[in-house]
Amino acid sequence: MKIIIASTEEQERYIEELVNTMYNKVFPMYFSEELIAKLEELSVLRPSGSDSYLNSTLDQAFKIMSSLQTLICVLEHSNSIEENEYKKMFEKNKQTLEEFGYSFPLKMEHFLEEAVSEEELHHYGKPANKWLI
Repeated sequence: MKIIIASTEEQERYIEELVNTMYNKVFPMYFSEELIAKLEELSVLRPSGSDSYLNSTLDQAFKIMSSLQTLICVLEHSNSIEENEYKKMFEKNKQTLEEFGYSFPLKMEHFLEEAVSEEELHHYGKPANKWLI
């Protein structure tokens, strides 16, 4: 007999925060607003039906969190990482997410160049300040 400990609500919320970071901070660096909306519509980085909220073990939750954290770090700092090392980390963490039911159909090539300029306004991006002009 094996005892399995379920993931906590805090872990599930943290996973959701990491997914939101991908959509609001990382994806706007590389993709247009329309493409990000399409990714959201396709449920990219959202668990499939059977793997939804509070349905994973403690071990799975930690693996999902560490994979999301690694992808965020690699994609935010991709200029300073050697391409082969970047590709290995990207593929390993992408595979881990997909093993646990998180759809991530993007390839490393999608993130090799920043396609969106810093000045472009973005619905998904983080605002520069809280003032409405």
